[in-house]
Amino acid sequence: MIASLRGPLRGPFFLFLVCLVQRALAGEYGVWFDNGADGRMEIGSLYLDALGEDAGYRFELKDEAFGDYFLSMRPFKCISYTDKMFCYLSYPYENRRKLSAEDLTDLEYDLLFIARSPTEYGIDPWNGRYFHLRWEGETIVGEIHETDLDILAAPPEDGSLRPLADADMVPVAASDKQWTPRLVIEPR
Repeated sequence: MIASLRGPLRGPFFLFLVCLVQRALAGEYGVWFDNGADGRMEIGSLYLDALGEDAGYRFELKDEAFGDYFLSMRPFKCISYTDKMFCYLSYPYENRRKLSAEDLTDLEYDLLFIARSPTEYGIDPWNGRYFHLRWEGETIVGEIHETDLDILAAPPEDGSLRPLADADMVPVAASDKQWTPRLVIEPR
C-alpha cells in the first residue's frame, strides 16, 4: 500500500502523505469470523495506533463470544458452531505487536486457533489454524491455513520471534466446507 507510492513523490510531501495515510488507518477495528453465506461472528477488537516501524496495536478477545473450556489440563476460550469448535490459543512468547503496511505477522500470531470437534476429549495443537493476513483497502482479510502448533510447546530459540514456517502451512480451500474460512478486520 504505502510501498506502492513511488515516482515523482519524494521529499517532505511524500513523508506528509505517508503520515496522513498512517493516521487514517489508526483507530478501532472489529475482528470477525466470516463464514460467507452463514454470516459473521464478532470475536474481538483491534486497536491500531498507526502504521510504521514504531506503531503498535492491541488485540482484545470478545469474551462473551467464547465459552470457557478446560481441555488437556488448561483453560481455553472456544467458539462452537454446529459440529465444529475453534479454540483460541494465546501466543505464549514474545510478540512485538507492531504492524506495517507490508508486515502483519505479529497480528497473525495473536490470532491462532485450534480446531476440534465438540465430542473430542482434550485438544490437539496438531489441528492448528493460522490466518495469513493481507490489506484490502482499509480492511484486513485473513485466509485460513492448517498447521501444527505443537512447535509452540517449547519456547523458540533466542531471537526467533516467528517460529512457525510458511512451508508447514496448508491453505484450506473454501470448497472443503471448513467453518470460518476467512477472518475480516474492519474499521468501526
